Amino acid sequence: MSVVPSGYWFAAAAVCIAAPASAGPADWPDLTPIRLHAGVNKIVDIAGDGKPGTIRLDWRDNGNAWSYDIFTVKVKGSIATVDGKDRFTDSPHTGEDVIASVRFARGTHRGRTTTFALVSHREVAESVPDPAVTTITLYALERNTGGLGTPYIFTKVAKVTPERLYCHADMALKTELGFPLTKSYDGLPSIDGC
Repeated sequence: MSVVPSGYWFAAAAVCIAAPASAGPADWPDLTPIRLHAGVNKIVDIAGDGKPGTIRLDWRDNGNAWSYDIFTVKVKGSIATVDGKDRFTDSPHTGEDVIASVRFARGTHRGRTTTFALVSHREVAESVPDPAVTTITLYALERNTGGLGTPYIFTKVAKVTPERLYCHADMALKTELGFPLTKSYDGLPSIDGC
């Protein structure tokens, strides 16, 4: 098993912004994918309020098919949370049948350019490689106005469950939202990754 984080672009520079992806569902914002490399990726004005931030990409090697990437997002040194957790994780499994994929993008939310997280998750029923119902959830990074918790949070802003079943979570992002596949994509080239 490789110790290099799976499923992500690796660049010599800190962060590259790719060409815009299509908006996907009609009510979703236009999103521009962020290319990450292993380690710390600096993002200027990460939450749309002028503060710098980072997205840290680390690899948790379990020595088997259940290793995974860990994504920690900080705004000026403070960790942003999502659903009460201080990180995002994926589930690449063997790489040919990714169960959960986490990607980041830039776009506009509530009149500000901010960072978005997209989580594509396959609901595996019996066997990991089998086609599965897949849900894509979109989160926007914003200041926590609730008074409790961390200063910045990822708020769920949209969710879609396509009719098509998928064998690879990254292919769901490509087919449904037009997100480019990662350089390390290891699934089948079909529209559903099966």
